[in-house]
This record gives sequence, C-alpha cells and structure tokens, in this order.
Amino acid sequence: MRRHRRSHAAARAVITCVLVAVTGCGAHETSDTGQPGGRDDTAVTKSLLRQVAQGGYPCATTPGVDRDTIRLGMVYSGSPSGGPGDTGGDPSAQFRAGVDARLGEQNALGGVDGRRLTYRIEDDHGIPTRNAAAGRSLTGAGDALGILRFSSASVGGAPELAAAAVPVVDGHVSDPGAATRTNVFSYSRPMGMSPASSGWGDFLYSRGARRVATVAVQLSDGTQAMAAAAQRSARAAGMRVAASLLVSPGPLDGERLVEQIRAADADSVIAFVPAPTFYAIATATHNAALGLTAILGDQTTYSKNELAAAGTRAAGVYTFVDYAPFELATPAHQRFRTALTTYAPQAATLADGNALIGWISADLLLTGVRAAGPCPTRAALLTALRTLDHYDAGGLLLAPINPAKGLAAATACYDYLRVNKDGATFTPVAATPRCGRTVTTE
Repeated sequence: MRRHRRSHAAARAVITCVLVAVTGCGAHETSDTGQPGGRDDTAVTKSLLRQVAQGGYPCATTPGVDRDTIRLGMVYSGSPSGGPGDTGGDPSAQFRAGVDARLGEQNALGGVDGRRLTYRIEDDHGIPTRNAAAGRSLTGAGDALGILRFSSASVGGAPELAAAAVPVVDGHVSDPGAATRTNVFSYSRPMGMSPASSGWGDFLYSRGARRVATVAVQLSDGTQAMAAAAQRSARAAGMRVAASLLVSPGPLDGERLVEQIRAADADSVIAFVPAPTFYAIATATHNAALGLTAILGDQTTYSKNELAAAGTRAAGVYTFVDYAPFELATPAHQRFRTALTTYAPQAATLADGNALIGWISADLLLTGVRAAGPCPTRAALLTALRTLDHYDAGGLLLAPINPAKGLAAATACYDYLRVNKDGATFTPVAATPRCGRTVTTE
C-alpha cells in the first residue's frame, strides 16, 4: 500500500482547500492510499500551487469538470417490470445501486482531488434510437466527463460517442463493434466478440450435452451476436447446433419455445436473454418435462431476485460470471456490501451480480479519473484508461486484466454456478474458473 510523504499530503490538502473551498476541508483530505490507480504527482502539485498563487483556479474549462464537481453520465436499459425504487425486479436498478455504493464511498473520502462525483441518468428502454439520443443528451447539455453504460441497445449511440471521443465504461457490452471502439472499456470480454472461445461449449459438453439450441432476443443485435459466438463455441467443443431460436423482447411464449426445442431434438439450451426471460424458459421446459441435460444462462441471470420467480422449477440450471461470485465471501465482497448498506440501502438486502457489475464498472472509471491528473479532461481520461495495464477491482475479478490491450485481448474465463435444489441459491461448479481456448476457425 502506497504511503505518501507528509509534505506531499500537505500540498494536496492545500490544493483541495484553495481550489474547491470546501467547508472544513482540513478534516477530510483526498488520499490515494489504498485506492487503485494512485499516483505520485508531487511535481504536478507544485506546479498547480504556483498557478494558484498567480491567479486562482488553474484548470481550463472542460466538459464535466469544475472546481467543485466531476459530472458523469449513465445510460441503461430499464426493465419494464421495474418501477421507481424497484431494485429487485430491475437489473439496471441493481447496476445503479452498485454505482451509487462506489461513488458514495469515494465521495466520503473527499471525492477526487476534492471534487464531488455526481451523475445523470438516461434510460434508453432497450431501443437503439433512444440510446443514441441518451448519449447526445448526456455529452451535450449534460456535460458528462465520461459515461457508465448498462444497455442492451448500446449499438445505437456507440458510433457517435466514439466519434466524439467520449470515455465509456460498459458493464454489459452489447455492441457487437465494441472491440473496435477505442473509447470503450470494460472489465469483461464482450460475449459476442470474434474470435469466440470454446468455453461455453466445453462446459456444456462436460455436463453431457451434445445438441444445443441457442436462444436470443428478436431485434437485438447484441444478444444475437452472443448466440452466434455460442454456436461457434459449441461446434469447437464437438457439439451440434440443433437450433438458433429467437424470442420476443416481451413476455415469453413458453409453449411455442418448448415446441421449437422439442422439434429440434436439442438436449441443451444456452440463452442470451434478460434474466426474467431466462427463468421463464427454465420454468417452461421444467413444466413440459423436456428432460434437458443442461440449461445455461448468461451472467445477468446470476440473480437471486430473478431466480425467486422460478424457484425450484429452475433447480439445476446453470449461469456463469466473470467476477468473483458472492459465494466466495472475500474481503472485497465485504467492502462492497458495507458500502451498499451505507450508500444504497434500498438494494442492500437484495444485492445481486448486477450490483457488483455496477460497483466494478464505477471503480474502473474512477481509476481512470484519478489517474487523469488534477485537471481531468476527456482526452486525459482516455489516455489514463488506455495505459492502465493491471486492474483487479480490488480483488473482485477472477484474475487481473490489462485494459491497455483493449477489449479484444480480454480472456474469456468464467466461474460457472448451478442453482441448488432449493431454487433460491447458487453453488460454484468448480473451485477454479474455466477458460476456453480460442476458436481459430469461424
């Protein structure tokens, strides 16, 4: 853990007091101690002190930053089933709760260089055109330094945000072109990206599956790209793709889907659909007694809240995550839970994987902001994230990642979990994550 010289700490305190003019700033000093992305910027601090002495606030006007505040934006796809304050039924509300917890913790430590962190939300409702409008709203008049994203329709606004060089940290990479956009960062490898990994197919094969049906959402390029990657993964593992099925973004027609699975003679399913839809699939196949060997959902289905609707009818289905699951109960999880209780108490008793994704995404963006210097700009934030070569979210990732290498370099390693017989809890399938091999033939 880095320890700064007393003189450096004092200099930073002077900067905070002079620039931000916070009441009682001597009581709370912004510190890099114990935080990712810490820096020793004594030379920069001395330069700023000279500028302050010569004329006050030394930073140029820039989007999202003034002497008191750093303004961020958030774009997500709210769930139709979730109303205001409904964190249990809305994955995006869980994501926001995780963000609130991480930003709340940071603000309690004095923010970033004395500036308080705030954000404004836009809900795109899963519609690409609304996603594009949301991005324009946040980065135009909204004046955001950077964007946190958790959207199923990010393909809509992605080109404009890339063209404007707006930093984006994405908690749910649904844009098939994300790996080519140098303004997008994530702790996670995009599931629809090429080349695919054999991991999903290897896992299903190890469960005894040989004929898989993939399920994606109509009009969703992101989920369909993920399903296509899963088909390549299955073939690489020696499986046959029995069917490529699509479901509507609304309520599931379970009887129709069951008949399609039965007609295809599939013995397993891998679905890239919203968590409520996945558990509706689990319920429909259970009620129809299809006797499937394995049903696998994506990382958004790691949710006790969503699982509750299906209960024991979902017993035995699988999900996967690319972060340390709660069942490991690490000190990093305890830190997260403490912050959630303090800064997002409405979600504390219902916390699921989506809240953890929100925390990690906010932490990654903060790591960049902290490293962007005392006068952060969008360009400086992009540079900081592009040069970050070791990140583990304080111990929440399965293995450290290297954001500097881009999304395409991320390894597809997952912890797989099985729903227990009680239909209410999960258990990791193995003691260590499973990493597939790269599929060299598409």
